[in-house]
Amino acid sequence: MAFKHKYSYAEKEKIIIEYLNNTYGFRELCRIYEMSQGALKGWIRLYNAFGFEGLRTSSQASRYSSVLKQSAVNDYLNGKYTAPEILKKYK
Repeated sequence: MAFKHKYSYAEKEKIIIEYLNNTYGFRELCRIYEMSQGALKGWIRLYNAFGFEGLRTSSQASRYSSVLKQSAVNDYLNGKYTAPEILKKYK
């Protein structure tokens, strides 16, 4: 099965709403929209962490200061936060 690689924000939102409303099951959504399970899992994680805004993509790469990067790494290495918690904390 061929997989699509780009989805618009509106498509992502629709798929997540169908998942949240139990319109279709997880695997069924992946089959219907010809997407990988990993992609849908990632969208669900983003939605849980940041809401629908987490599904928006930027055309530019984000830039982070060295201080912010070091803080995130230190929090992770010290076991202070889990990786998903760090992503949420440092956006």
